Amino acid sequence: MMIGLHLRMRDELEQRYNKLRLNALNSANRVLDDKSIQLKLVDNSTYNAFQQWDKQSGRIKDWDWPSTLQQWKMKFPKRFEAAAWKNNKLAGLSLGRPTYAGTGLRLDYIEKAPVTDIRLVETMLVALTAYGALLGANHLKIMHPVNAAVKDYYVSFGFTYISKQDCCIKRL
Repeated sequence: MMIGLHLRMRDELEQRYNKLRLNALNSANRVLDDKSIQLKLVDNSTYNAFQQWDKQSGRIKDWDWPSTLQQWKMKFPKRFEAAAWKNNKLAGLSLGRPTYAGTGLRLDYIEKAPVTDIRLVETMLVALTAYGALLGANHLKIMHPVNAAVKDYYVSFGFTYISKQDCCIKRL
C-alpha cells in the first residue's frame, strides 16, 4: 500500500510541476524576439531529433540526454527541462532543478546542436527565469561551466562566478 501511495504522490507532483514548466515555457515563447524559436518540454520527438546530432563532431560534451532526462524525471519532479526548436529543428536542450535549499533554480546541463545559429543561453535564461519566478526562487545558478570562455560568457549576462561551488550565480 505504501508504494502505491508514494507513486501516486510522485505522479501528482509530476503533473503539478509539469503545468508550471509548461507555463514558464509558454511565457518565454511569448517574449522571445525570434519567433522561429519555440521552447517545448522534452518528449519522444525531441529524442528522435537528438539522434540527428548526437554523434556529430563539434560537441563539447557528450551527454546522453535520453537516459539523463529519464533519471531526472524519476528523481526531480520539480526539475526544469526545455528543448529549443528553431524552424522545426532541435537546436538545444537544457536541464536543471531547484537548489537543495529550495531558494534558487540551477541549470545543470545545456547543449546547443552542433550546427545552429540559435543564441541558446539567452533563450534558455528567459525560460529559466520564468520557471524560477513560478517556484519563488531568489537566484539562478549555472553549474560547472565547461571552460573559462563559457564561464566568462555566463558572467556577461550578469552572473557572478563562485569558484568554491564552480557555478555562476545571479540574483532575481
